[in-house]
Amino acid sequence: MWGRKHKKLAVALVCADWRLHQHKVDMNRRLAKLLDVHGADMVAVPGPDGLEKPERSAEWQTAAGQIKLLVGAHAPLILVVVAHQRCAGHPVSDAEHEADVLATAKALKEQTGFAGPVRAVLMVYGSDISWDFKPIGQF
Repeated sequence: MWGRKHKKLAVALVCADWRLHQHKVDMNRRLAKLLDVHGADMVAVPGPDGLEKPERSAEWQTAAGQIKLLVGAHAPLILVVVAHQRCAGHPVSDAEHEADVLATAKALKEQTGFAGPVRAVLMVYGSDISWDFKPIGQF
C-alpha cells in the first residue's frame, strides 16, 4: 500500500485556529521537517492542549477516536500534540501551555496505546503568519 511502504507519516493533534493553517505558515511541511516524516494527518480542535482537562472529556474521547482511526489507516511513525501561544480555545499562560501540552501528549500515548513516540510541541507566536516550533518533550 502506498501510504505504508513509501511515506513516513505522523498524526498531529493541532489547534483549529485559522492562523496556523494559512498557506504562508506552511504548518504541515514545517512540522513534517521537524518530525522527519513526509507529512502529517491533522486532527484539529480548539485548544488541543486543554483536552485532557476533565470538563473536556467528551471532546477528548472524540479526538482520541479520530487519532486511533488514522493510526490504523496510515500506520504513522509518530504522534504529536501541537499547542500554540495566544490560543482562544485554551487561554492560559505560555508556561501553562508547555505543561498542558506535555500532559496531553502523555495522556494521548496512554489513551491510544500507540507504540511509537508521542511528542509535545508549542508553536511560538511571532505574528499571525510567523510561528516557530518549540519542542517541549516526548513520551
